[in-house]
Amino acid sequence: MKINIIGKGSFGTFLEKILSPHFEIAVDAESVILAVPISAYETVAAENREKHLINVCSVQRPSTDHILKYTDAVTCLHPLFGERTPADRRNTIVTKTISDNIAKFSENERWFLEGFGKVSRLLYTDSFGEPFTPDSHDQLMAKTHVAAVVAAKQMKVFVDRANDIPDELIPNSFRLMRDFVRTLDDMPPGTIESIMANPYF
Repeated sequence: MKINIIGKGSFGTFLEKILSPHFEIAVDAESVILAVPISAYETVAAENREKHLINVCSVQRPSTDHILKYTDAVTCLHPLFGERTPADRRNTIVTKTISDNIAKFSENERWFLEGFGKVSRLLYTDSFGEPFTPDSHDQLMAKTHVAAVVAAKQMKVFVDRANDIPDELIPNSFRLMRDFVRTLDDMPPGTIESIMANPYF
């Protein structure tokens, strides 16, 4: 199956690396992954109208609303992993799939999810057994993903103030806080922008 990945930042590049053994990456593909910040979703969706668009944004409701203006063939999922995540710890929340009556693209979606399932475990239901939706995803991420980013940003102020202290003089509690703050290093600005656009925060 051919897919195109729009977005050559750290996550788009990472997706291309892990997906290229399972898909042919081609600019003329009918199925397109939008690996861009939320602020670029409207523009990229408009440029790829009437294609099968795959939303991998950290915030699902606003990004899905942007895409649905330009195509009904939308697959929405949020990979909960990055380049440093061990392969056996990769999980992906699936929040929206194409209805079967869009015959032109429903087969593309099936092939895409089958291939993506080779690099990540796909989660379709929440801890109560309810199917994920863009809204339920964003509610969950407001409590977890957004909270972690906000806390790390606040702690960074204290970590930066201690840059001049030798490591052997730092207590373990502070070292753990510093390691947590460093998780922000794995998140490019576009990812943080998308996380902070969560309507439930």
